[in-house]
Amino acid sequence: MARYHIIKTSSNEVIDTVIWDGDSNVWQPPEGYYCIPATDDGGGMGFIYNSEGVGIGSTVGDTTYKWIPPS
Repeated sequence: MARYHIIKTSSNEVIDTVIWDGDSNVWQPPEGYYCIPATDDGGGMGFIYNSEGVGIGSTVGDTTYKWIPPS
């Protein structure tokens, strides 16, 4: 089992973190959401996920980072 962030597709906001084996036959995120593995790179609930970025941002709206903090 591993930790996964549940992310809202429309906003890329992390809305929860779950323990899951990754088997979508047993469970999958609800429609309008997707999961990514939760690593120790700083993301968490309320953060905005940016797959093109790197690191943790310190200001809202800075899109050069992977994790943008909540406002």
